[in-house]
Amino acid sequence: MNIRHSFIAALLAGLGLISVAANAAEPEIELKIATMVPENSQWMKDMRVAGKVIEQRTDGRVKFKFYSGGTQGSEDRVLQKIRIGQLHGGTFAPTDFMKDYSDINIYGLPFVFASWDEMRYVRGQMDPALEKGFEDVGFVTFGFVGSFSMVLSNERINNHAAMKGKRLWLPKGDDISAAAMKKLELSPVPLPVADVYVSLQTGQLDIAAIPPEVAVALQWHTKVKYFTDMPVLYAMSFLAISKKQYDRLSKDDQTVLQDELRGVYAKINENAEAESRNALTALQAIGIQRVEPDEGQLEELQAIMSQANREMAEDGMFPVSIFEELQRHVREYRNRAASSSH
Repeated sequence: MNIRHSFIAALLAGLGLISVAANAAEPEIELKIATMVPENSQWMKDMRVAGKVIEQRTDGRVKFKFYSGGTQGSEDRVLQKIRIGQLHGGTFAPTDFMKDYSDINIYGLPFVFASWDEMRYVRGQMDPALEKGFEDVGFVTFGFVGSFSMVLSNERINNHAAMKGKRLWLPKGDDISAAAMKKLELSPVPLPVADVYVSLQTGQLDIAAIPPEVAVALQWHTKVKYFTDMPVLYAMSFLAISKKQYDRLSKDDQTVLQDELRGVYAKINENAEAESRNALTALQAIGIQRVEPDEGQLEELQAIMSQANREMAEDGMFPVSIFEELQRHVREYRNRAASSSH
């Protein structure tokens, strides 16, 4: 398995979707998966292999049929199809569940995490409950994958002052990031992913914050001169299948599905940090300049956003309780790290 390309494709899938529908014929269940990911991507290859293994292990009771290249439409369109039973699942970004399950957006709050180890510790505490929460909105998940977004720009961005007033890409529908940008005195420009490349080229955008490996895959790095080596937010994606559809499977077949699909996502997740570092090295190798943030800038931005994130929670954008739990785990990690360093 090519883990590098699998990880990139999984993140790209989070910017698009994967959808699932079932053939009503019994006893076989055919899961029809439609994705924005290109047919020749490693993610598609890995999922096709997993589908074949699931079919073999279930003696043909569960089959997969894949549709690549976004033929099933946008995220909103696919969710509509899921609601009426035409499709039964997908690969999503947390913002796709903003209305139905706002809890899942908690990891993507800006300037929450300071390091990969910190993020992994918090996820270790919170992932199980967040995954289980999908059942309340009618879905089953198989693990999360993600990477840290960093600032890509055509001007040096080494502190908060240098960011103020800059036009920064905002994924359409990402209300949390929009509110955060206002708190940071940035100028968000909502655009579909497909328009960002040209917007960086023409100067409509000054900044794009995205995982470096995704920037390379989308070729955005060819339109910028700098990247700021500071974690802005944790960008995550996940596979979700309709619980109604999942419950049609026998317990044994559910176990097979969990084994194989979790296996794919676990391998991608385990290699995420290495893939990010490889991408940063690749950026520097082609002449993109690394910018070190000024001393204390990460801490300053974390302090600003800590209060701003709480205000968003109090405004109902996500539960206050889950925000407080996140903060508690971050403090636990930092206190343990400080103790071990003495």
